[in-house]
Amino acid sequence: MSKRDLVKKQIGKGAMQCFEKFGLDKTTLEDIAQTVGLNKASLYYYYKNKEDIFVETALREGEDYILALQGRAQQKKGIENQVAYYMQARFKYYMKVLNMNRVSTDTLHKILPRFFELYDALMNREKRFLSELIRHAIGKGELAQASPVQIASVLINISDALKHAAEQMAILKRDADVDYARSLQDMKLLVSLIFRGLKK
Repeated sequence: MSKRDLVKKQIGKGAMQCFEKFGLDKTTLEDIAQTVGLNKASLYYYYKNKEDIFVETALREGEDYILALQGRAQQKKGIENQVAYYMQARFKYYMKVLNMNRVSTDTLHKILPRFFELYDALMNREKRFLSELIRHAIGKGELAQASPVQIASVLINISDALKHAAEQMAILKRDADVDYARSLQDMKLLVSLIFRGLKK
């Protein structure tokens, strides 16, 4: 890892501590610089603004987490347990990292285009992972013939839609906290229904 990458990682770690403590909107570049032990001018050498720090750091941490999660999911017994474990754990992770109810609409509009540009690549890797799990289960005769790619896509897309729906509801109701309990229950039911239909 280059010196630049090491400093960016250090900035990201300090920034995420500030975001968790103050929220993205209330965190300033001065807060981040003070936490990291740099001056504010030095931060501009690495990042244009705090939103770029948030997006890049959240997705880098997300990639590390998802890679480790995939390894844990593969250790579960049976395809339904593997997928259910994976989907619930990723949902809870993104729920924590992307707690959008703590972000103003203006800030959300700033970060979402860049976030989704980077997130799209990670999501495609997640879909490939799930489709491989499903393809392997079909090969073992655990599941009936189906389209692993399509099933993986449905799982990821509906999971994200459930999470976003809960966040939008909180924003509309001006609730300080997002209640994800129903979305998690719906995700669990979705996995159960899909694999009930696919089991031989």
